[in-house]
Amino acid sequence: MAKKINAVLGLAIIAAFLTHIIYEIYAYLTFYYNPVVTKVIAYTVAGLVAMHVIVTIIVITSGHDRGKGLRYPGLNIRTIIQRASGVLMILILPLHIKNFDILSGTAGTPWFTVMQAVQVLFYGTVMLHIAASAGNALITLGVITSEKARRRSDIAVWIACAVLFIAASYVIIRTQTAMFSGGGAS
Repeated sequence: MAKKINAVLGLAIIAAFLTHIIYEIYAYLTFYYNPVVTKVIAYTVAGLVAMHVIVTIIVITSGHDRGKGLRYPGLNIRTIIQRASGVLMILILPLHIKNFDILSGTAGTPWFTVMQAVQVLFYGTVMLHIAASAGNALITLGVITSEKARRRSDIAVWIACAVLFIAASYVIIRTQTAMFSGGGAS
């Protein structure tokens, strides 16, 4: 039951995250910022992620998944990617949350570039986690029942994540550079 709850939470996070990142791309492209919209979406994602982390820990430490997911790395690369990217996201999250404040105080210094690289790493980690996890959630919930459907789903999700990663990284980094370092948004 915990795996099904976690799958539902994972898919809800993906929907909330997509809303968050698409809104942020729009906000950066149009220089339109509505703090209420941004905060409501971000706090929704954060709340869902907190629940997902708790349920994930329960799944990993109890019964079925205890230690089994990492015994055969060649066969379980998806599990390794899910767990490693999940931990990395949690470690980088505080910098992501404070990124805008940090950038405003570091324009023209090497820290500015470091913080933008951290943002790109965060986006990449999130997209990697989504790409590795979405298919598993759909299988757990019985939406995908064949290997052919899984392959198709994986290809679609990986492509969507790659496109969204590139778009978010480019638009947000370009706009932040223009805003904080006085560079043009060419």
